[in-house]
Amino acid sequence: MGGKFKLFLVGYLVVAGVIAHLVAGVGFIAAINYFKLTPHQFVVKAAKKTGIDAPWLMALLSPQPRYSDHPMDGQIKAAHPRILLPEISTGGDAGHAAFMQHRTSLYEAQGITAYSACNRTGILALAACWAVKADADKARQLIAELKAYRIETPDVSAQYGNGWQLALAYDLVAFSAELSADDRAVIEVKIEQALRDYLALLDDKSPSLWHGRTSLAASAWLCAIVLNPMNEESAQLIARAQGHFLDLIKALTLTEAWPEGYNYWIQERAFLVVLASAAYLNGLEGKVRRKDEINSMLKRLGLWHVYATRPDNRIEGFGDEGSRVDLKDETRRVIDLITQLTRDPIFSTFSQYLENLHGRESYYSGYHWAFKLLNDPSVPGLGFTGEGLQALAPQLPRAELFGRDALNMLYIRSGWGPDDTFVSFKAGHSFAHHGHYDAGHFTLFKAKPLAINSSTYGSFMGANRLNYSIRSVAKNTLLVLRPDEKVRPNRFFEANVAAGGQRIVLPTGSAIQSVQHWHENVGKGQHLEGGRVLHYEHAEGDYTYIAADLTGAYNNTKYDQGGRGGKVSNVVRELVYLAKEDRLLVHDRVVSTNATYTKKWLLHTVDKPMVANFQVLKGDINNGILQSSSGQVDIRHGEGYLSLQRLYPADAVIRLVGGPDYQFYVETDGDDSVLDGSNYQAGASSQPWFDVGMWRLEIQPGNPREEDEFLVALSPSVGVLRQDSVEPLPINGDAKGLFSALQSIVIFARRAEHGELAFHVSPNQTRLYVFGLPEVQQVNIKTVSGLNNALTTTNGVLNIDLTDPQYLGGGSISLTW
Repeated sequence: MGGKFKLFLVGYLVVAGVIAHLVAGVGFIAAINYFKLTPHQFVVKAAKKTGIDAPWLMALLSPQPRYSDHPMDGQIKAAHPRILLPEISTGGDAGHAAFMQHRTSLYEAQGITAYSACNRTGILALAACWAVKADADKARQLIAELKAYRIETPDVSAQYGNGWQLALAYDLVAFSAELSADDRAVIEVKIEQALRDYLALLDDKSPSLWHGRTSLAASAWLCAIVLNPMNEESAQLIARAQGHFLDLIKALTLTEAWPEGYNYWIQERAFLVVLASAAYLNGLEGKVRRKDEINSMLKRLGLWHVYATRPDNRIEGFGDEGSRVDLKDETRRVIDLITQLTRDPIFSTFSQYLENLHGRESYYSGYHWAFKLLNDPSVPGLGFTGEGLQALAPQLPRAELFGRDALNMLYIRSGWGPDDTFVSFKAGHSFAHHGHYDAGHFTLFKAKPLAINSSTYGSFMGANRLNYSIRSVAKNTLLVLRPDEKVRPNRFFEANVAAGGQRIVLPTGSAIQSVQHWHENVGKGQHLEGGRVLHYEHAEGDYTYIAADLTGAYNNTKYDQGGRGGKVSNVVRELVYLAKEDRLLVHDRVVSTNATYTKKWLLHTVDKPMVANFQVLKGDINNGILQSSSGQVDIRHGEGYLSLQRLYPADAVIRLVGGPDYQFYVETDGDDSVLDGSNYQAGASSQPWFDVGMWRLEIQPGNPREEDEFLVALSPSVGVLRQDSVEPLPINGDAKGLFSALQSIVIFARRAEHGELAFHVSPNQTRLYVFGLPEVQQVNIKTVSGLNNALTTTNGVLNIDLTDPQYLGGGSISLTW
């Protein structure tokens, strides 16, 4: 037996003994959670406690270094600063002072509220003070603080270390004549150790990409960019850090928004991500191949902030949300940095909007030191007048889709003013554990939230979150109830709650290691698939159309978590927003594997909807479950009104579920023939940043069928309920349609290579829309005036102006293709 093997065996046994001692009476997993370490870190910690310091043993215990062969993109600049304000090192002390004086004069000329950089403690505030004042005494004070700075080791439990702060502060002062070679060496040793700590975590499998791995990768790159690349060992670490960071860029390019929701983005990830992007754009020279990609990613992220902002000056949330959907404290510093990097006047205008909205609270008081580093007054705005976001109207289309083929997040608005209609729609896959199971979910805002996301985020492991808020039942999407469907994703789900919604795959933890790893688990592996956009088209001032296949989000015939062959074979949702009518149409085709599985079309409201001819099924009229055969529902919240008309199924009934004892009601057994569900109140939150919903309506077919089509028209208004109704359109052919009092005809056809539709048009109809036709297909149009033809769009939309002389007079129309 060789000596090295003997040493390894002895070391292994000793380490095992220490581990056994550490976890005695607790358990390995519990011990890891207690010490807030990855499994690898825990074993290494145990090894060190044995006194064994053999490098080969540590190497054996360590995970394989990732990106060890990553070729550097670009070269690190010799000069500092490399992260923020590279301009201040040009022209020596005089150039530094002149640059900051000019920036200050621009603030004063534009009436921008600038914050003091010198009235806070801490190395970042001190570094900002030095950068603004260009004072030698401040530089010496900062250097002393940097040399004494204590590095905190990062872990995977939201403690991501402070190495990046040391790196940023050092980078700002690194060109100062007050910094000696010895000072530089002492500080860079600390930063390099912080980088090694970040890389050790990033090499481990525990951190998840659209979660903690993002913060770790951004922090690692911030440390890497300030080091001396001429040192061979440092150069290897720098290259590995760049590899991790570029995978983060690939992830954000894929989603274009944060899958866990806005609050987790803006409070936990956003600033580090954008700051690290600044380090890439400012700190590299030569042939930097990924520069344009990062610039484009930053613009898309910035636009997501803008489009997600509702007319009531808050963000439309969709994941485990929190208080910062109010746009205070955190958002503006991120937008300011995006403005500085992209020099896009849209973001400069949005920054002015945030200042007008929240004043000094647009920057958290603890960040006031950063204002003059981040806010660039030389980027012109768009003539902001203080009227909300209306200054953006000439620049931006009224709809935008983010993260196509991934997150699939769509925002639509009738305009950028306070009384305009705002619609959101989400039909993406799963990415991280703070996301929800909401493919097909939409919201509608007009003066007030009218069709809402009723999820709240209180206790992460609370019954409300696990059994209601993360689930489809809390969203405006579709349920398909299958009796006793298996829904127990892990041990934290004590009971099997079969609420009828979509598969739950990452409810309490995730460990996605890379974009490639994510792709490997869509359609296989963990089955992270959800919704898939089939078609998207926006015609400015006319219509916005999206069609999404939601089948993969449910237990379906291709994959079923419970191994029961699926409950659906096809689920497709189409949304059309008619800009001229300010009307949202929702069309669904749902095919279940069993006709007895109850289908439900959901819409959540803040206040109780009004419906005629109801009967009480359980509880009472203000606290229970009601049912009506009416096709009309009136919804009011403050000055906001919404008229809902159910056109199909023709035999449908509407249930209202709500009140104090039914606010979070779920049919737990997947069977609503007996109303014996539970109200999951425990762990819920009623904080003011949530659109707390007390009621939901459920449209469900009156008779069992394997296939059902839902067609619902939603007509919002301010101050008074609209009376311009819509009516079903009789059609010969495989389609559902409607016509409105505002002269539009809308038809949803079943997409097929060949088909024929026939219907009647009255003389006052002015516009015909047919959705769901084959793409770029010639359609023959036969009217009383003769035969014409037209071409569908690349998304299968036929848009006909019925005021054209060839269509005047109305009568029968047939379409063949």
